Amino acid sequence: MTKTQHKDTTGGDPELPDQKDISDAALNDTERAKIIYRLTLRLMLTVLGEAMRKTPLDPIDHILALGIGSANLSHIDSNPELCRQHAPGIEPDARRRGISRGGIARALHMPAETVRRRLNALIEAQVLVERNDGLVLAADNPLRLGSNQESWLFITHQFERLVRDLKARGVSLDDRSPSVS
Repeated sequence: MTKTQHKDTTGGDPELPDQKDISDAALNDTERAKIIYRLTLRLMLTVLGEAMRKTPLDPIDHILALGIGSANLSHIDSNPELCRQHAPGIEPDARRRGISRGGIARALHMPAETVRRRLNALIEAQVLVERNDGLVLAADNPLRLGSNQESWLFITHQFERLVRDLKARGVSLDDRSPSVS
C-alpha cells in the first residue's frame, strides 16, 4: 500500500475514495441477489478452472463424473450425522449408490445420447464403474476425482473466501431467500 492509499474495510475500491461506507447500509433483495450471484459465479469458475488445470478431462466430462459422485453419496451428504461420521475417510464403492445414465442426463439437463457416449468413455477410462444399480464414481479412480484432499482444501479456501467477501459486502447468511418472480 502506498502512503495515499488507505486500508479498505468496506469492500470498496481504494482508488475511488468518494465511495460511501456500506457497512451499515441494508441491501434490498435485488442487490443481495446480484452480489451473491457474482461472487458465487466467481467461485464456480475458479473451481472449474482449477479442475481443468489438474485433470485431462474436458469440463463436461468433469461435471458428469462429479455429478455422478455427488448422486452416489447424496444419501450420506443429506444426513448431517452420516456426513460427519464419514468425513474422516473416502467412502468405499460399496457405500455408494448408483445412478442411471438417464438419471444423470435429467439431473444435468443434457441430451441422453451425449451423456451416454461421454459416460461410456469415462467407464473405459476407469473413472466410473457400471454396476447393477447404476454408475458410480470409483473411489479409487485414476484421476482421484472426489477423493483428492488437495481439491477439498482448494475448494474450502475458495468457499471461505466467498463467505468473507459476502460479509464484506454486507450480505448476511441467514435463511432468507429473495423473492423470485
